[in-house]
Amino acid sequence: MLTELESAMNCLIDVYHKYSLEKGNYHALYRDDLKKLLETECPRFLKKKDADTWFKELDINSDGAINFEEFLILVIKVGVASHEDIHRE
Repeated sequence: MLTELESAMNCLIDVYHKYSLEKGNYHALYRDDLKKLLETECPRFLKKKDADTWFKELDINSDGAINFEEFLILVIKVGVASHEDIHRE
């Protein structure tokens, strides 16, 4: 049986692949893939930054795609912001 954290990790991987596989590349989210992911999975964070801004910020190696490691930067930033929001309420 998986722990809560292990299940959460699997969920993050599943979400990444749900959008990366739209174009058939297991290891890349392209600009429109990331936009769809943000609109569907975390729309309130699009109020702070649009999808193009997120893409430019996350594409560290400037290859025109978001790999899983770069996606995890989004997860960290959104997680930190969510944590701060919870403590404000």
